[in-house]
Amino acid sequence: MDDNVDGPLFLVVTIRPRLDRMAEAEAQLQSMRAATLQEEGCVFMHLVQADDEPDTWVMLEHFRSRAAWDEHMLTKHNTEGNLALESLLRQPSELRLYRAK
Repeated sequence: MDDNVDGPLFLVVTIRPRLDRMAEAEAQLQSMRAATLQEEGCVFMHLVQADDEPDTWVMLEHFRSRAAWDEHMLTKHNTEGNLALESLLRQPSELRLYRAK
């Protein structure tokens, strides 16, 4: 199988929480992160922010494969969590997928 299809998958998700609901957004994201870290296909997942842009967050994710991420996207904690997040964000999150060189 092509390594590009089955190799590790990295994601960078840019998240812009509503300024009046940042604590709720963070709690929701941390709950989703905790559940995702229990998945066999998740290598790591970190919620980070830049010192100079505290109202924009980034979720850094590493899954063992695209298939593992596809499975993650169907989990209850992810589907329900993303629905709950919609009203907590200023705009939809931006998702970028990356592969190792």
